[in-house]
Amino acid sequence: MKYIIGKIHLWLLAIACSLLAVGCSSDHADEQETASTLQVMPYTATYHESDFLMRSVSAGYTAYNPDHDLAIGLYVLPEETPTVKLIRYSSGEWHSQAKVVGGNTYSIYGYMPKKDPITSTISQSGENVVLTLTDIPAVSADDVCVITGVKDMTGDLLQGSFAYEGLSDNNYVRLLLDHLFASVRIHFAIDAEYSALRSIKLKKLTLISTSASATATIVLRPNATGIDPVQSVNYVSTGSTSSAMFFESTTGEDLTSAVVSDYSCCFAPILSNTLTLVSTYDVYDRKGNKIRENCTATNKLPNLSAARGQRVTLDLTVAPTYLGVLSEPDLDNPTFTVN
Repeated sequence: MKYIIGKIHLWLLAIACSLLAVGCSSDHADEQETASTLQVMPYTATYHESDFLMRSVSAGYTAYNPDHDLAIGLYVLPEETPTVKLIRYSSGEWHSQAKVVGGNTYSIYGYMPKKDPITSTISQSGENVVLTLTDIPAVSADDVCVITGVKDMTGDLLQGSFAYEGLSDNNYVRLLLDHLFASVRIHFAIDAEYSALRSIKLKKLTLISTSASATATIVLRPNATGIDPVQSVNYVSTGSTSSAMFFESTTGEDLTSAVVSDYSCCFAPILSNTLTLVSTYDVYDRKGNKIRENCTATNKLPNLSAARGQRVTLDLTVAPTYLGVLSEPDLDNPTFTVN
């Protein structure tokens, strides 16, 4: 599969063309009339699974169907001044601000999510493209990703190819998105003896880090062979603290010893040893009476030693520290223990 990438000489050509356009306003107007909206179909990489002690790796990408509103930021090059374009997902559909002209060849780069306070820059460095994301929240309920490949609707969608040739109409491009952050997945279970006496309804989960934000510098090397274009990702953390609420339920989700529930949150890999989990929950007796409300359990997580694209699974068991007289709820004080 042929690969075309917008290198420095193409960027300079774009500048020269913009100067020529001063004397060719009618031609420029015709070009604008043929511009078509670039629609996207995203796919995300599967996480490399880890149970914290043993690792097994699965590869590939799967169609990305968001369960909430979000946005992708696209650079459609060449441009005299590269500007990120917004691709927003809402009401079950992708809505694009990106435009392409039929017959023109583009190089497409980008990241997800495109949201405040994250900012971005892009530059060329020899054969590489350098994408820098600044002020990414250090912990995030959103999956922080970088585009690793693009393709029209024909042929194989491979990593490393970023070229797209514009059509006069019906411009659709498939995107591969790979993870820039790691992820921790929390499994909850209740001690069997305690479950016979009490029910726990989980209301909120919050992940806290000792840094506020991170800068990620991603070096990409385009290729035509389908190999991973990510040459390196360098992280720098700043600030003192940050938090991300990645689960919330007004009524609470019932945890039972028979059903293990799991929840995930993302974090900058360099912060693997700085994470604390805060769980908020209500306690019910076996007759369904709420006996404790909005309790919190704080667990400093072990060093997860996670790399980008890796998901570490931790098991938390809800067990009592002391359960005396069932008619005295104040003596009931369950703890959340990381196994």
